[in-house]
Amino acid sequence: MAFPLEIPAPLRRALPPGTGVLLGISGGVDSAVALAVLQELGCDVHCVTFKNFCFSEEDIVPDEQSCCSLDAIEEAGTLARRFGARHWVHSVERPFRQEVIDPFIGDYAAALTPNPCLACNSRVRFPEFVRLARQQGLPYVATGHYARIDHSGVHPRLLRGLDPGKDQSYFLAQVPTDILRGVVFPLGWWEKPAVRHAARELGIPMAEKKDSQEICFVPDGDRAFLFGDGAATREGEIVDTEGRVLGRHRGLIHYTVGQRRGLGIAAPEPLYVLALELERSRLVVGPRHQLAVNGVAADGFRGAQPDFPATGPAPGQTVVARLRHRHRGAIVEKWRLDENGRLRLQLAGAVDGAAPGQGLVLYEEDEVLGAGRITGSFQWKDKE
Repeated sequence: MAFPLEIPAPLRRALPPGTGVLLGISGGVDSAVALAVLQELGCDVHCVTFKNFCFSEEDIVPDEQSCCSLDAIEEAGTLARRFGARHWVHSVERPFRQEVIDPFIGDYAAALTPNPCLACNSRVRFPEFVRLARQQGLPYVATGHYARIDHSGVHPRLLRGLDPGKDQSYFLAQVPTDILRGVVFPLGWWEKPAVRHAARELGIPMAEKKDSQEICFVPDGDRAFLFGDGAATREGEIVDTEGRVLGRHRGLIHYTVGQRRGLGIAAPEPLYVLALELERSRLVVGPRHQLAVNGVAADGFRGAQPDFPATGPAPGQTVVARLRHRHRGAIVEKWRLDENGRLRLQLAGAVDGAAPGQGLVLYEEDEVLGAGRITGSFQWKDKE
């Protein structure tokens, strides 16, 4: 059966017939359709499924929806065989523990709000994909992410996926540009309903499989089992900005800046988490307007292109900052970037919920300009 969607010209140009591609498959509908696309293009497709932590001796057990559960690995192998592609399972347990799980635990213990998918993609998944592809003599790596890469210039450019509800460029923004040179995302030109339609037309059994919404190593969204008896796990006071005690919290690991739900306190107006005070084990809350800031600081910032400017947008250039995955973005007025990757930027309007530990990603229209990690927020002063 012919592939039921029109394959876009940029993808055909990037992957002429016979191109060797290593595809990461997880047993979900997205990687299944990505495999069908690559087969339609006539690529020489090899498939790999990463084993992050299941089967290990660690006390971390993925649920049945996890991308590396036993069922998912078996489904991935069945899918590859259906399309006649070679498939193997590759363990990344050690680097995944060192680069993703341990820092995740450390950040929460320090009252930060990490995004483990950013770390996984930039430090484990894509570097290892590319290493394996080169080992096999394959020029490209592919996954089922909803994003696009423009390979037409000297340096690859990471672009948003065309489905605004599924765009995953935020989670990919910290992957180094030299790694992206050998990466393609076959699904970035379509919306998710079209991908599911293609799966149904092709008779792919996981066409209706639900998307996983959780962190793969945190079953049921409860991360408490990862932590021992540290300061961030202990109960403490919920206070307002004047220090008045409003209630008790169940451990700072369960909260993040900007959070409203789950505080368990009654008040005449909605209250939001303003800060986490690790030293005193206190959760500071207040009305939403107290969250508003127009300045954000980040570290580890890296421009996507070698000529990323240190002193802010060019005249007439509109740059938007996203402070979390679901953030619509805020227009940037200016920034200061030092040689150590420390960034301070001023926004055109106030934002709330800039949580230390989350990713900061800058865009110009659909293009990712650079990314770092939020370290704090503040009120920008004109003298800066």
